[in-house]
Amino acid sequence: LLVFGAGALTWMMHELGWAQFLTAASSVGSHFAIIVGLDIAAILLDARALHTFMRPESRMISYWRVVAAQSSGRAVNVVTPFGALGEATKLTMLVTHAPRNRVLSAIVLLNLAGLYLSVTVMLIGTPITLLLIDLPSPLKVTVAIGLAVLVSLMVALGVLIHRGALSTISAMLHRIRIISAARLGAWQDHLREVDHYVSELYRNRSDGAWKGILWVLASRLVTWASPVTLIAAVGVAITPTLVVGVLSVGVLITWIASVVPLGLGLADGGNYALYDVLGASGAHGAFITMLNRGRSALLAVVGFLVMAVVHTLNSV
Repeated sequence: LLVFGAGALTWMMHELGWAQFLTAASSVGSHFAIIVGLDIAAILLDARALHTFMRPESRMISYWRVVAAQSSGRAVNVVTPFGALGEATKLTMLVTHAPRNRVLSAIVLLNLAGLYLSVTVMLIGTPITLLLIDLPSPLKVTVAIGLAVLVSLMVALGVLIHRGALSTISAMLHRIRIISAARLGAWQDHLREVDHYVSELYRNRSDGAWKGILWVLASRLVTWASPVTLIAAVGVAITPTLVVGVLSVGVLITWIASVVPLGLGLADGGNYALYDVLGASGAHGAFITMLNRGRSALLAVVGFLVMAVVHTLNSV
């Protein structure tokens, strides 16, 4: 998939012209520093949310160590398919400083809160976008299928969490003989504790859960401001239709494209079609996707450097 995506991207950029891309990139200029600053602010806010979700055990670990874990986890997510392996990286960087169950539940809460906020925006914005503009049929079918799958998964996830997600999944694994009864018994108490913490997202929210959700909301607002700033910097006129489409259908395209690291080829083609009907040009969609990839790659490099520094300090 990575080779296919890279080939498709190379062909697309050859057709559009690298000179036009360089012109668009140069037009961003000093705005790129502002955009990267917004990305760093989002990482800091996510780290604050993660630290807050750990209450009361958050006193056992410094906020800056959580920032290092969040930055490192994001770096791993950027360069791996589906953008999920970084969560394991966060866990391994934090469990030596706080209880494993609390760290694991805090990471799950952070991801669930962010996921529900993003899906809520999609469920509101996608139908509005489809009513305002006429998407190409292939893109319309892709968006419809992606949204249907996403909604089904969210409903299933909500049911699982109400029943105790980890306990339910581990019991299912035991029934199909993947884990033994002894292993299930050894895990059960820990899994119930994690499920109890995660259920705070739905009911009996603690002070830490409420404040953590607010920090996640602040992070998403900053995250959404970043692509809008980049679009304006490239010279595309900002309209309500464009903003709604980019933050709903555009995000869905990015999620679907995550099957390839950095969404090579898939995100570029999807955004080419999307921007073409949102009032900008298809070339703008492809160029903005390339610049967004550059932002992500830069932050990934920073994250890996942070991970290396933390690992070295731990070794020393």
